[in-house]
Amino acid sequence: MKLHFPNSYAEIDLQTITKNIRELKKRTAAKKILSVVKCNGYGHGAVRVAREAEPEVDWFGVAFVDEAIELRMGGIKKPILVFEVPSARTAAAYQTHGLTATISDLAHFSILMDGTKYHLNFDTGMNRLGFSPSKAPEVRKMAIVNQRLICSGIYSHYSMADDPGSKEVEKQLKAFRDVLKHFDEIPLVHICNTGGAVHYDLEEFDMVRTGLTQLGYAAGRVQPDWLEPVLTWKSKVVQVKKVSKGESVSYDATWTAPIDCFIGTIPVGYGDGILRSLSNKLKVSVNGAMYPVVGNVTMDYIMINLGNKKIPVETEVTLLGGDAWSASKWAEEAGSNVHEILTGLSDRMARSYTNY
Repeated sequence: MKLHFPNSYAEIDLQTITKNIRELKKRTAAKKILSVVKCNGYGHGAVRVAREAEPEVDWFGVAFVDEAIELRMGGIKKPILVFEVPSARTAAAYQTHGLTATISDLAHFSILMDGTKYHLNFDTGMNRLGFSPSKAPEVRKMAIVNQRLICSGIYSHYSMADDPGSKEVEKQLKAFRDVLKHFDEIPLVHICNTGGAVHYDLEEFDMVRTGLTQLGYAAGRVQPDWLEPVLTWKSKVVQVKKVSKGESVSYDATWTAPIDCFIGTIPVGYGDGILRSLSNKLKVSVNGAMYPVVGNVTMDYIMINLGNKKIPVETEVTLLGGDAWSASKWAEEAGSNVHEILTGLSDRMARSYTNY
């Protein structure tokens, strides 16, 4: 949707992406960085994020072939690993656009076209996609038989590395090391996602995959102070009205005014990415002061309690980032995670880029 009159906008500081990647490099032993820009770059704009990151990283990663094609059409030249299961309908696209496939089932060897590059994916605990470690000898045989394809890497994925202290991380690492005994000639090995790279001092092999880190966040509750969020989301107050003590606000009357007060209405809601679970929890920033959202979040609007301050219509409001709550604070209050908060920011929001 082309926006002519947006009601909110995100300011995305591109230089901060570079800064965050460089900070990650200082803290990891991995030789290479894979920048994950799936789901429209976690809501930040995949092509713009990738263009900024490309001089600092070695690979890109996306969930689906269409996302990889978007990057190629946007001018991205570096290797792109596609995580999804290959199919007959996508097989030609890997060759046409110079993409690297993921093979996670024996059937995939027969789907891909001659000359296609691929990485093997082993499931060491996620139980989503990937070969069972016990299949390693059989997978090796299939890789040797199918030398019409080019095996350029092997990887797994941590399931519980979002925060420090998980015993599952070491368990998965051991399982992956056992798999690698069968594939010592494969040139590129990776398992660390954002959490694994940020929170664990473990062997990281050849490459680290990171999506959130470049955008200024870690995956879980523990947020390192060396990361700086890239995105700030802003809107404006469109109406201010006096509400008397005892009157309710929004659907279902979940909030009632304890005293006479002013209510400011802001033209964003769950249609824009503000989770309804943040009703009566979220706080936003107006002129440097924090004001609570009251009543249920609606599709197109939220209301804030201004107390005895009747601020002017058109006053700017910071919803996320900047001097307002971070995405990690949103996630904490909503019982969610940073990924959902950022990827939930809708296309009704305008995005502007600074420092490029």
